[in-house]
Amino acid sequence: MLKFVSCAAVAMFAGTAMAQSYTLHADPIPEGMYVERGPGVIYSAMTGPFQAFAAAAGNLGFDDYDTVLPGGQDNLTVLRFVGGVSQVGGIIDFNFFDVGSAPVSAFAVQFPQAGNFIWTITLGAPVVIHDQGFLQLSTRAGVTGQWYLSTSLPTVGTESRALGDTTTHSHRFELTVPAPGSLALLGLGGLVAGRRRR
Repeated sequence: MLKFVSCAAVAMFAGTAMAQSYTLHADPIPEGMYVERGPGVIYSAMTGPFQAFAAAAGNLGFDDYDTVLPGGQDNLTVLRFVGGVSQVGGIIDFNFFDVGSAPVSAFAVQFPQAGNFIWTITLGAPVVIHDQGFLQLSTRAGVTGQWYLSTSLPTVGTESRALGDTTTHSHRFELTVPAPGSLALLGLGGLVAGRRRR
């Protein structure tokens, strides 16, 4: 089952709320391997085998990541994760923290269907994330959901298996930023457009 939905959400940038649009895409959870998508993937822990705790309310999980970025921060444009909500219209908050657990950014997504999928969230405006840090998923009041785990190591970037009780498991998610080539093309497009106006 494939589903595309455009929605609006509220994102937090340095503690300031602003409107955020996004597009959602749902893919069935495969039995075997998942391959990361295209250029710009800076962290990917999306391979199976997949498993999850029973659907829960509130905190669905907190996991670290260490991207292949050379350092500093970048703009997240696409986030993929394995899981979902139990209720149509359920909301999950995606909260990013730095390595010292200080909040960096956050956004919320309202899901148009219940069930667990590989969700692709394409953000209408980029969200700042650090090259390494933590991602936390939590449901809003009255909503239950799941965030799947696996024993597989990341295929892009690294993580620590020494955090919390899940020493051999980690949550399944993937982070994508604008690919360097696409940024250069955007710059060239702007340059060409500017010359045509003259």
